[in-house]
Amino acid sequence: MRNINIASNDNSFPDEKKNYGKENGVRDEKYNVNKVNRDPIKKNNYGKENIVPDEKNLKSMLMKCIVLGLICILRPTGSIKNTLSTTMPASSILTPIVSRLVVVLYLTSVLVGVCGVQEFVQEPEDQQATQGSTVVLQCVVKNRANGPVQWTRGGFGLGIERNLPYYPRYTMIGATVQGADKIEEFSLKIVDVQLEDDSRYQCQVQATEEIRGIQSRYANLEVLIPPSPPEIEGGPTLAVIMGQPTNITCVARDGKPQAKIIWFKDGIRIDDKLHELTTVQSDGKRVDTTGIVTITASESDAGKKLECAAHNLALQGKEPYKTYAILDIQYPPKVQMVMDQDRVIREYESVEMFCTGTANPFGITWKWYRDGAEIEDATSSTLKISSITRDYHSNTISCEATNSVGNTLKQYQLNIHYGPQFIGEPRHVNVEVNEAAELYCEANGNPAPSIIWRRKGEFRALSSKPRLRIARVGKGDFGVYVCTATVLGFNEVSREIYLTQNGNPEIVSDKMQYAAIGDRAMIQCLSISSPKPENMIWRNKRGEVIDYATSGRFSATEEDLPYGRKSILQILNVHEEDFGSYNCTVKNAYGNDTVLINLVEKAVLPLPVIIGSVVGGIAVIFIIVITCIIYHKCRHSSNDSYAETDSNTEIKKRDKNESPTEFTKSTLMDQWRQDYKYRCSVDYDEDQKGSNNGYSSYSTDHYSSQDFPNGHVIEYTTALPDEVIPEPRYETSYNTGYIPSTFRSGSRTDFIGRNDLHEPYRLPPADLSTTKLATNV
Repeated sequence: MRNINIASNDNSFPDEKKNYGKENGVRDEKYNVNKVNRDPIKKNNYGKENIVPDEKNLKSMLMKCIVLGLICILRPTGSIKNTLSTTMPASSILTPIVSRLVVVLYLTSVLVGVCGVQEFVQEPEDQQATQGSTVVLQCVVKNRANGPVQWTRGGFGLGIERNLPYYPRYTMIGATVQGADKIEEFSLKIVDVQLEDDSRYQCQVQATEEIRGIQSRYANLEVLIPPSPPEIEGGPTLAVIMGQPTNITCVARDGKPQAKIIWFKDGIRIDDKLHELTTVQSDGKRVDTTGIVTITASESDAGKKLECAAHNLALQGKEPYKTYAILDIQYPPKVQMVMDQDRVIREYESVEMFCTGTANPFGITWKWYRDGAEIEDATSSTLKISSITRDYHSNTISCEATNSVGNTLKQYQLNIHYGPQFIGEPRHVNVEVNEAAELYCEANGNPAPSIIWRRKGEFRALSSKPRLRIARVGKGDFGVYVCTATVLGFNEVSREIYLTQNGNPEIVSDKMQYAAIGDRAMIQCLSISSPKPENMIWRNKRGEVIDYATSGRFSATEEDLPYGRKSILQILNVHEEDFGSYNCTVKNAYGNDTVLINLVEKAVLPLPVIIGSVVGGIAVIFIIVITCIIYHKCRHSSNDSYAETDSNTEIKKRDKNESPTEFTKSTLMDQWRQDYKYRCSVDYDEDQKGSNNGYSSYSTDHYSSQDFPNGHVIEYTTALPDEVIPEPRYETSYNTGYIPSTFRSGSRTDFIGRNDLHEPYRLPPADLSTTKLATNV
């Protein structure tokens, strides 16, 4: 829809207010022309209406007036006679006759004017002209009196000269044709049409003293201006977020009339989701047009051309002005999360997780989360866990990729395979004879562990459930039970559960314990008690209960054991008077026990003796090292001489010179010695590593075992963690006996094969020096 707004008074052209013309309704002082609107009924300067008849009827009306005037002149004959019969003065009789003659003369003059009346043969009409073009407004006058002709623009006169000197682009063109009627042309020619020419024009023939002026109809000249080339806001590359409705704006300015915006995508016209806004500029004529298209881009729109075309009447018959922008489809990161390899994740293995993907724009920042909590210092696309533990099992690891458009989160739930682990602390059970007992053993692992119950020292399985129930406990049922949890592919773990009989407590600590002056004394009181002791009380050598709060240097700590409780009396900075007897009393629901423990001063060697001992030890070690070096050299020399002899001869000499009994005896003794050393080293290793059942042997320099009141022998143990990682499980107490390697191979004296002197059937003697070889015969 085109709206044309034309101001009633155009004040934008200051050069129009000249002396050549005044505003409507004001008489031109020089040329005596009334600029009045040419309407059917017009008012003269006296406020009366001037009736302007049709030109065809004007002559007939005037002729009628003349005829009537003549009749009036002839009629006074009778009247004059009547008048003369009266006694009237002569002047009164002549007055009507004279007035009638004046009217006749006036009408005659008017009739003469009508017969040669001035009028417009051609008047201007509304036109449209494109800026920069040429336009002609027609004005042709017939029988013009001597009144000058001028054009008005917006109500202001332009001048009466044909060249219109104050308007260089304006000229009154045309010629004069003489004939029965004089025809003159005063058309207005405007070259290089500009916006200021957009106005209302009128051609006027000004009045003379005898003939009034005439005015043509008004003609509107509409100047058409093409819009400026359109501009797409944000171009030439448009960043559009994929999947989100986005408004794209194109502006075409300075159009008259307003421009029409047309959209294309890859050459295909867009007809929906279009909006248009217009803004009229301050001159009230030109209009800025804003076209808006709403698009929801997909991934396939990337790189496509979005065109905006602007067109109005000024470009009629011409190509519209166009511009375009390339669609840059932006989207948040598309992420995939993968592991370093497709395998089962085992505890303590190294694990790497990767996040890969695409994004536009590609500037991605990475974050990693573990169960929703951000992992510090994890800011790359790779997350590495050097030694993953069971704590990660079932955790959700997330990687978040973020760019300027948005963020994407990918998750992976970990499934960690790990070995068995016991839940909670061991729950030992104490009951009376003939009562029911239930022993519990719970463990977790992935996959779920299997449970086996055995009696310590036995291999027969008692149950495969977490709970072992003994309906009626007999005397022979008391003791230690072992619960073993197993997960395929991992070390098994074991836990000892004590089933003890209720009874009086018994203290089994050493009666003499030692400390040095100035040291910290640790006096231990170990009790076997089922149920657990109610309390353990320490008394000093005067028989008084020790008040730890006021003593300052005395304190006591207690530790529960599977079979009782241990209390340790600690004395800081031992004084001379602290040595003596201390009373330890333990009490449970079935009774009590008391023992006196004597704290004895421990002798301390003088410093010179200690230094001398250290120096002497170093010297002894040095001598031993030198001796070993010399021995090995001699032994190597002896072996070389032995290798040069005939093996069969050596064996024969040995059989001849050494009785079988002595040889066998020597060999067996050496082998037993080696077996003994091997067994001791195994025990030592197991003590170092800790037993897999959760306990290690508790020992002091003065005691190692004690009988229960009911006659059962029990080992004194102290609690250790249920599982030692990553050492394999080994429980020495489960062995039913040790068979020396000598007897595993049978009693053979020919322990070295005749065909291969370097492959023994069993271990060689521990000490080669005690074995007489053939070379020594």
